[in-house]
Parts: sequence; C-alpha cells; structure tokens
Amino acid sequence: MIMLHADVSKSIRTITSGLKTPWSFSVALIVILSAGCSQAPESEHVAVAGEVTLGGKPLPSAMIRFTPVKTEPGLHDSVTMISEGRFAFDSTNGPSPGEHHVIVTPLEPEMNEALAAMQNGDRDPLNARTIPARYRSTGQLRATINAANVQPLTFELTKR
Repeated sequence: MIMLHADVSKSIRTITSGLKTPWSFSVALIVILSAGCSQAPESEHVAVAGEVTLGGKPLPSAMIRFTPVKTEPGLHDSVTMISEGRFAFDSTNGPSPGEHHVIVTPLEPEMNEALAAMQNGDRDPLNARTIPARYRSTGQLRATINAANVQPLTFELTKR
C-alpha cells in the first residue's frame, strides 16, 4: 500500500487529534508507519552444484558467492564453501533464477598464511595458489541459473 505524503499527514492528524499523552501519540505513529510496510517477497532458491579449478587443478578450498546482476526485492547473495574443487547449494540456500556475478575468494586461513609468509620475505608464499584478484570481485565470472534446466556449473580460473 503506497500513501502520498498528504494522505499520511492527514491520517496522523485525524488519529492523533484525540490523543492526550505523548506515549499514545508514539504508539499511534508506529502503527501508522508500520501499516504500509511489508516484507520483500521471498525469492525462489535453486539447487546448484559445480566445480572450480585454478590452473587446471581443483581449487582446494575457497568461498563462492553468487550475486544477482539485477537488484530487486527478494533477490539475495548465495554463498557456500568450495572443497576439493566442488561446491553445492540446496533448494533452501541456492541462488535465485537469473543472471549472477560469481565471486571466488580465498578462505581466511589461506590469507593469514600468505600474510605471515610475506612478512618473512617470501614473494610467493602460497606458490601461486592464491586466487587472482580479478575473480574476487564482480565482472570476471557470470552464471545464468535456470530453475527449469539445472546444469552443473564449471569455473576454470587461470593464475595469470
């Protein structure tokens, strides 16, 4: 329900004209303001699975996030872990149908290990295992999720 500003002001004056205490005014204001509020519609989740490789080998561990390209109410990011190159979402936490940016990020222990090694002077502490920056932000990887025709997804990341 959408009210115009003048309608809201008129409603507040009408309801609050008989209120005698500041407390009753506060309650009336909360009721009026919450009447037009509603939850965003729940979006559909799709069970999706796939694999991620880095330099032709299964990515040992990381996080993968699907972010909807469109920003609409009810659409959300979906995040899960990659283990031994594989990931899976079920129908309760999977991405919604449509076009998504896909972001792959290293896990915290890998980053902590890399930082400690760099502080000790190692120029390539993880022997190029770290996921290149281009995959850790939107734009490089995309996926289209189709609820009617779910196919395994494959993301082949390159080191350079």
